[in-house]
Amino acid sequence: MKCKKCGKEFTGKYSKWSSGDFCSRSCANSYSRSFSKESKIVKCLICGREIEVGRRAPQKNCLCKECKYNKKNKKCKYCGEYICKRKDICKKYRIFPTLIKYFGMDKSKFGSVDIYKEYERIKNIIEEEYVINKKSSVELGETYNFNYVRNFNKILNILDIKMRNLSDATKNAWFFGKLENKEKYNQYKCGWHITWNNKKVFYRSSYELDYCKELDEKKIDYEMETLRFWYWDSQKQKQRVAIPDFYIPSENMIVEIKSDWTYDEQNMNDKIKEYKQHGYKVKLILEHKELF
Repeated sequence: MKCKKCGKEFTGKYSKWSSGDFCSRSCANSYSRSFSKESKIVKCLICGREIEVGRRAPQKNCLCKECKYNKKNKKCKYCGEYICKRKDICKKYRIFPTLIKYFGMDKSKFGSVDIYKEYERIKNIIEEEYVINKKSSVELGETYNFNYVRNFNKILNILDIKMRNLSDATKNAWFFGKLENKEKYNQYKCGWHITWNNKKVFYRSSYELDYCKELDEKKIDYEMETLRFWYWDSQKQKQRVAIPDFYIPSENMIVEIKSDWTYDEQNMNDKIKEYKQHGYKVKLILEHKELF
């Protein structure tokens, strides 16, 4: 006869183990009848994931491998999952209060997987200003009301945004004439604004706030930074994420608000091309003047 564990032929010398099903004591001890072909599919009692268990396994013990080693068996208070799908984000919970206070992170997203999208949205905004618009840590610190540059550098490190080295920072300063001019950099207002129809939106400059008030006077419904598009940056030769400033649903129109300080014509053309390919109308307002 054949051993159930190893398939080896044996003469029945070790038949005393499980009615002669195994050729040796080791095969008998290592073989698990509960995980033989007679198995069943059940849902994990903690996370609901489907797992395969032995036919004899009691339902009260049906846990997947991850939940079995999760001693607390509690949901993450940030993503709402028993097992975090993006541990790299949830473990950075200490920076969340800072992102809420200074960068407009939506606290209502806590407790669901939407926190991942919200985190990536804030990260992309900071990365675009630092990498694409080439603003320095000093400028961004003043823009978002940070007292020390070192504090903002810590935020860049935590968000995994690669910082410039001294050589690149010096070249950037010369390019924008900051080493010749010791005047204070432009400082932008930012904060929360309640719309005419009681929506809470976050503006990032006085120009955006002025446009909010203009739309409020006209009783026009609008949203801010709710759309996201992948577009090809022809200058950087890479794919980037574009987050339009305003979206007016009634007209299916995207509105970008820029100043001479932040306006990059080629980059804006790349974004507008992508907006129009998705079927949106586009309006660009530069220094309070509508270009198209």
